[in-house]
Amino acid sequence: MAKILFDIPAGGQIDWQNCQLVLEISQHIFSYVVMNEEKEAICIRVYETDVPNYRELAAELEEIIFEDEILKEKAVPAIVMYNFPECQLVPSNYFQSNAAADLIALLYGDLNHGIILNEKIKEFDKYNVFRVPIEVHHLFQRVFVNGKYWHYYSVWLQCMQQAPEAASEYISVLFYPNRILVACLKNNRPQLLQSFLYEVVEDVAYYLLNICDQLNFSPVTTLVKLSGMIDESSALYSEIHKYFGQTSLDVFPVLSPAAGFDEYPPHFFSPLLKLAACVS
Repeated sequence: MAKILFDIPAGGQIDWQNCQLVLEISQHIFSYVVMNEEKEAICIRVYETDVPNYRELAAELEEIIFEDEILKEKAVPAIVMYNFPECQLVPSNYFQSNAAADLIALLYGDLNHGIILNEKIKEFDKYNVFRVPIEVHHLFQRVFVNGKYWHYYSVWLQCMQQAPEAASEYISVLFYPNRILVACLKNNRPQLLQSFLYEVVEDVAYYLLNICDQLNFSPVTTLVKLSGMIDESSALYSEIHKYFGQTSLDVFPVLSPAAGFDEYPPHFFSPLLKLAACVS
């Protein structure tokens, strides 16, 4: 049964036809933000889902969509960002669309059946090849007929490439309940994009230290930006700060007429708002 983790409602009359709806879909998190013509965040809602497989995920998402009072408005155009971990970056010179399915099956197996999509990341001259649960993709194609589709990692890389910090060794860590996404850039080139599950705070520190060891990054000098569902006063933040000398929260400035954003730490919504700004 899905539950709402965060909810900042829209205030006043909204001209939905001139708004843009940006959605993020993963197996355990479904969130969206509505942006107006001025690229201000009108409202945001984050659901946590609890399902054992992708078929049940599609059914739960369909129930959410048709009960959510904002999604009923079908603000257009809609941009869907799939945040599923089964993806791979391929240099343009080596990309072959007819080999994409075999590549994903080789890396992730063929237990999870889905549709294979790809998109070019022009900034890095690479293709992102990824697999999406077919039931989920068909649902969003049916509901948002004119929707545009991206993989979360593709937009994330584009946003990082625009950041001034991306010129040196740079790690971005996005926090979800019991899951982190990690992106690493060196001299403005992507080195790693990966999802990790964790149970205790030491797991996160271990993953990041191991990544630095594998990529020859210095924990002392590497810039580490944290955002998402992490509290600055938590043991998790303290554990990371213990090993990394350049740790800070990645705060995206919120431009919004909705007062509810002031009730939460701004870094909570930085990932979704930053990516929404990139694609809107």
